[in-house]
Amino acid sequence: MMPRQGAYCTMRDVEAGELAAMKGRANSKAAKEWLSEKETNRSRILSEVLSLMPSTEYRQLVKTNANGKVRQIDAPSMATLVVQHMWMELVMPFYKQVEPGVARNCLPGRGVTAEQREGSVLKEAKRLIYDRRELQYLVCADQRQCYQRITPRAYRIGMKALRDRVFGGSDAGDRCEAFDFWRWLTDLGEQVSFVDGRLPIGTPTSPLVHHIAMLPFDLWLKEQFPWAIRYADNAWVATETRGEANQTLWRIRQYWWYVYGLRAKRHTAGVMAIGEEGADLCGYVVRRFPHKTATSHDKGLTLMRPATLHRAVRCRDDKSWASYFGLMKAADCYGIMQEIERRMKLTELTKRVRIDRSMDAKHIEMKDLEGKVHNVYKYEIRRGKDGDNWMKALIGIPEVDQESGKPTGRIRAYEYHGNYQGIIRWLRELEQSGIDFLPIEEGRIVNECGYIYEGSTNQMEFIEEE
Repeated sequence: MMPRQGAYCTMRDVEAGELAAMKGRANSKAAKEWLSEKETNRSRILSEVLSLMPSTEYRQLVKTNANGKVRQIDAPSMATLVVQHMWMELVMPFYKQVEPGVARNCLPGRGVTAEQREGSVLKEAKRLIYDRRELQYLVCADQRQCYQRITPRAYRIGMKALRDRVFGGSDAGDRCEAFDFWRWLTDLGEQVSFVDGRLPIGTPTSPLVHHIAMLPFDLWLKEQFPWAIRYADNAWVATETRGEANQTLWRIRQYWWYVYGLRAKRHTAGVMAIGEEGADLCGYVVRRFPHKTATSHDKGLTLMRPATLHRAVRCRDDKSWASYFGLMKAADCYGIMQEIERRMKLTELTKRVRIDRSMDAKHIEMKDLEGKVHNVYKYEIRRGKDGDNWMKALIGIPEVDQESGKPTGRIRAYEYHGNYQGIIRWLRELEQSGIDFLPIEEGRIVNECGYIYEGSTNQMEFIEEE
């Protein structure tokens, strides 16, 4: 990836940061105040960022986790959020280009139970314990006060390693321009991510700054060991012998101390044999059954951590129950889940367990929608081997009172889905135009060589003969 030409950032970058900052906050008071003067706010943010003088503001909050741990949270203001997300939009493509896949938290497609194995802690742990039986020991290390100990110096070391990996192959002229841009990007990241020289908890930039600081460590893990992952401040490395495991734990501790000034927690750092007792990774205990091979059945067992399972069974909070249910679904807890369903009435269960699906509304058939005026608010197009072959759209139809026939003023939500190629091709053309076309107002479906939106195609009226 080559350095940017011209200005280091543009109004489009500010708008991208604003869009990311508004996600989940569009109805908040701060968001509405920001949008009421968005043009002025955007111009001010762009001017401050280009001159490396961004204004940051935080509110101090206190949060208590389920395990009783009290955390001091720094909640950023809306303007600070916009600048932070803008910086993340600028630096994330470079980080994704270089990072070795060791980090498994706070990144797109990564998590404890992510869908893809390459991004999931649990799926990768199952692969290790069930299939990779030549690796007999697991090294566990946990950083002590990782956010408090990550300094601007550690962040700058990570940014330097990232820069060398990205721009190392450029010629002299490109490197000179790239280094100027990178110096500005590094300085901006330090100003919007650190509060009085410390990395705060509760800001969107803190996980990414921690990842960047840990980038040299992640690259070292990937190069030195056959299996290694990191989830936030926890690192796991698998080895073949106990001697290699003890040596690896010592090397990790020394690396953290001499490079970052971080200590490993005494009570959680150690070496364990991978066997029937199981290894605890992020709340799941994965066990290996002996005398099995990678192609055998019943190679192991995955359970939840006993404390987490106890809270899940006793949970009566509507908001928490769905999360526990999802955690249990990823483990071998089918019998426990059945027992919970037997104890609860179906109506009670559906009150507590609700799945939020994207664009979930009442379905309407295309033949019933044909000719009706409606608005299109959101859509999704999926791609198969041969191209785009499926779409789903969230639409709104004005409600009409059945008795009086007069509009009620409300908009009924519906969704339609299917392989409607005429509509798919039209939406793709709108995307390429670069205009902000949603919502599509007063649309009308017609059946002309397939279902299309009225007026969306150039149709022939006469046959012209030579």
